[in-house]
Amino acid sequence: MARFKEFDPKDKLEKARDLFWKKGYYATSMQDLVNDMKVNRGSMYDTFGDKHKLFMSSLKSYVAETHSEYKKAVSDETSPMKSIEKIIQSAIRRSFEEGKVCMVVKTSFEMAPFDDGIKKLLQQSTNALTQIFEDLLLKAKKVGEFDSKRDAKDTAAFIVASFAGFWQMQALYDNRKKIDQLAENLMNYLH
Repeated sequence: MARFKEFDPKDKLEKARDLFWKKGYYATSMQDLVNDMKVNRGSMYDTFGDKHKLFMSSLKSYVAETHSEYKKAVSDETSPMKSIEKIIQSAIRRSFEEGKVCMVVKTSFEMAPFDDGIKKLLQQSTNALTQIFEDLLLKAKKVGEFDSKRDAKDTAAFIVASFAGFWQMQALYDNRKKIDQLAENLMNYLH
């Protein structure tokens, strides 16, 4: 007879995600996960699988939540360039308020070179984010907010690549003013 789960898997996944996000994959031990999730090891394995599967689920959860937040940030905005600026500001605000550098960027450096599954997931996430920016830039061209001679796809990739620079600077200096200035420089480049 199957036992009833005495915990909310979604809540436990969020706890695991936050721990991985804070410490990274390799610095997070199984005991750290057991302690932080407040679940016994057997239940954790039964529900989520091994550490790698739990990490993949955590990363997928992070990506879905992040993309949802970006879309929400621009849902009521009519200007495509203002939408781009809102997404950038939302990313910076979230990173500083939660005191954690972007999980995708951290994982890109920590694991993508060594783990094809992680690399593929991160490529899909990056492609989706790049597509969000490309769509906005194409709309910006139509309304005259973005130079029609500039390539929207390449510019979108540049914006996404700039995020990695923001998070590197945050990790090294933890200076919100410096990151806000970099974001302003990026927006000036786009205009």
